[in-house]
Amino acid sequence: MPTSIVGLDIGGANIKASAFFVNGSYNLRSVKLHYPLWIRGLNNLSGALKSCINALGVNAVNSIAITMTAELVDIFRDKREGVEKILKVAKEVFADFKVITSRGELITPNEAIDRYMDVAAANWWTVGWFASKLYEKCVVVDVGSTTTTITPVIDGKISVRGFNDIEKMCFGEVIYVGALRTPISSIASQVPLNGTWCRTSSEYFANTGDINLILNFIAEDEYDVITPNGRGKSLNECFARLSRAICGDVLMLTKDQLKIIARYIYEKIIEKIFEGLIQVLSYLASNGVFVDVGLAVGLGDFIAKNAIERAGLKAIMLRDYIGRDNTIALTSASLALYQAYKMGVDVEKWISSLR
Repeated sequence: MPTSIVGLDIGGANIKASAFFVNGSYNLRSVKLHYPLWIRGLNNLSGALKSCINALGVNAVNSIAITMTAELVDIFRDKREGVEKILKVAKEVFADFKVITSRGELITPNEAIDRYMDVAAANWWTVGWFASKLYEKCVVVDVGSTTTTITPVIDGKISVRGFNDIEKMCFGEVIYVGALRTPISSIASQVPLNGTWCRTSSEYFANTGDINLILNFIAEDEYDVITPNGRGKSLNECFARLSRAICGDVLMLTKDQLKIIARYIYEKIIEKIFEGLIQVLSYLASNGVFVDVGLAVGLGDFIAKNAIERAGLKAIMLRDYIGRDNTIALTSASLALYQAYKMGVDVEKWISSLR
């Protein structure tokens, strides 16, 4: 039976799971499950974790590690409670596992509870580690459904300034914009309409999933989160939601008008990520470090590519090397690979062969 090494990323909105199979040759497989924790709750989380493992086709798990961002969900009083309760559920499902820290340590669940700030939102670390095995010097731009994480790698080492959410938000290493769940009103306060500017409503009428589907950047099955109005994800339903963002409807606005609005909002999405990326690159430049390669990853890797190129870097699409599913779930995929590396598997050789 092949060795199965599993990484799990328990997010507030999505669970990502990956398995690295070692059996003479190597195989990496990943899945993503939309699981809004604030809606579905902790009681159903164990079933969701089991479902992810089953979807990977893993019969026996030889090693498993967990990372999380779900501790930020506001059903918890604070991050300590979030980490503790999430790990309690994980212990009900898995007999033994480790938790990754923001310094690359694999520690026990009990240690993780004591060191909750070291494990909270530490999923970026293994992504940076993975990138460091591909490029000695690069910057990773990981655009997920909800947030964007920017991680520089210098001289083969992760070179971030922020080690928690607040620090990373200050330093431009986390930008709260994603490919699906971000409200339109948080991106653009006004949009072009009939040769003038129309202000947007602050209601949650439409999101970036609507924009990216209208512009044909994602398929309907990739729009796998709950829509703002709870309705479907067809093109016409996306147009209807976008029309609401300026307090209109599809009887008042044509599809051509809405496409122009969508295009403008898309450019503002790129601009927000570009601003964070430039902030990171500016800090590196102040220390005499110049980066010329950006690694575009995540569900919104197409957005990442545009932001990277706008910053004047060469954009590398990781999906071309490990496939779309593994790129979308790179936080869990790189965690599975990192475990294998720590177990003595020659992962570095396999990663370097991807280029």
